[in-house]
Amino acid sequence: MSSDTLVRRAQRNPLSEVREARHQRALQTSAIISGIAGVTVAALAFVTIGLGA
Repeated sequence: MSSDTLVRRAQRNPLSEVREARHQRALQTSAIISGIAGVTVAALAFVTIGLGA
């Protein structure tokens, strides 16, 4: 880890830490929802193709 990174972390505001944690949580939630939606769409497509055959 470079000294620049250490200095930047030392200067971070506790509020920015909370903001960053919320942002990360939002990204994780979005990724999970997108994954579930993708699997659902794929399953529906598979069922639709199966019924149409």
